[in-house]
Amino acid sequence: MARLARSAALTVLCALTALASAGCTPRVLMPELERTRARQALDGQLRFLRVAVTVHPFYGDTGKVLLLDAPPAEVDLLRGGGDEQLAPPAAERVLPPGTPVRIQEVEFPTGLLIARRVVMSPRYHPWVLLAIPGEPRPGVLVLSQASATADDVAAEVERVLATDDPSPVFRALPAEQHDAILRKDVVEGMTVRAVEMAWGLPELRRIDRPTGTETWSWPGGRRRANFQDEKLVKFER
Repeated sequence: MARLARSAALTVLCALTALASAGCTPRVLMPELERTRARQALDGQLRFLRVAVTVHPFYGDTGKVLLLDAPPAEVDLLRGGGDEQLAPPAAERVLPPGTPVRIQEVEFPTGLLIARRVVMSPRYHPWVLLAIPGEPRPGVLVLSQASATADDVAAEVERVLATDDPSPVFRALPAEQHDAILRKDVVEGMTVRAVEMAWGLPELRRIDRPTGTETWSWPGGRRRANFQDEKLVKFER
């Protein structure tokens, strides 16, 4: 038993040493109590896609698929040997808003778990594993390394997964807007809700109530949307 205990301790030490030497140690180590709270609140829940998401091969892990609500060019999840950003593989398809998914498990990157994950994957991030109808591979929603509490995790999940089904709103949209959302694109005249379905929730939102205008911007300022009386009048991508 003592030999087994020493072997297990050595395995943990080696995994942690590998993390430190790679310079990829998670920036925030969430306390176990917060991890437990997050798992208790989310594991097993039925949710619905709030936004259209693209489905990609999960980098080097063929047993999973990556789900993205943002354009791949804006995603920085994996770095190469020269610290260059590695873009996700090309999308296989798009899942529309309202697609039901089941949260199987929220995984947090501990030393042993990181050692078990495929090297060519965003293994230092928290993952939300999702069951998707008709998809044999679990979908992975990759969360930020900066989440420090269960509330942070819940807020990140809420950006993509809703508790209410938006399918009726999506189906009721004009054909042009419906088709644009399935291309992860926007067109003038879209409502605020339709733009959210296509591009996801913005990073920043500025509202000027006296003039009835609203401006949304996404990370890095790569996408912007301007609304007048809750209708899209101008956008940049």
